[in-house]
Amino acid sequence: MKKIYLKPFNVKKFFFLLVPMFFISCSMNQKIVYKTDNIPALSNSIPITVSIKEFSDERKNNSENLLFFDNGKQTKHDKKTVCINSERHYKKETVTLQISRQIAEHFDRIKLFQQTTFVDNSQTDYYLTGSLSYFYGVQGFSTAAAVGSQFGLIGALATSGAKTPAEIIIEIKDIALYDKNGNLVQDFGTYRKNYSEELHADAYCWCIYGNINQKFQDFTNGLAEKIRNEFRNINK
Repeated sequence: MKKIYLKPFNVKKFFFLLVPMFFISCSMNQKIVYKTDNIPALSNSIPITVSIKEFSDERKNNSENLLFFDNGKQTKHDKKTVCINSERHYKKETVTLQISRQIAEHFDRIKLFQQTTFVDNSQTDYYLTGSLSYFYGVQGFSTAAAVGSQFGLIGALATSGAKTPAEIIIEIKDIALYDKNGNLVQDFGTYRKNYSEELHADAYCWCIYGNINQKFQDFTNGLAEKIRNEFRNINK
């Protein structure tokens, strides 16, 4: 009888095949970023070149936002244990720099304008400014995921679909377009999005960072639509 040899069971490969993709975003290297490769371009671009300036940071002007500066990623809020996108884990670059750069990349990818760059306006005719007033993510702590994490791989797999209620608010105020000489061309005002829904959760409060990044992509799509709809023909 011919012998049959079975390959050893690869636990690591099995784990990565079964654990949902959202775990990838729950890493300890927190950045404000999302992929723009698959975002479709608009059919018509606004025929100007624009540089996005780094937004000013106005978050501390609102007492609600102090939660994110004063606490770690797991804390108490309204007498409940919650996960937050604590400022402590956005390392190396400021939140406003990362947000401004990501918006510039998004706008350039969808061809909102003929060309969009970040910070350097030496090659553009206009520049866009704004003030970040909210980048707020609060999510209920998952006791199910916490219990599951105590049972290793099996426990993690069993609770990998855990979700908890989350509230995310993103707001940019004073959005304005200037010409290269610093003259105000158009004031777009404020754009704000509130998200209140159940989102993926983990035992260590890393998923809130990935969740707010996903909503940030939706926010930027909406911001582009606002600018597109409100833009006046400046050549008139």
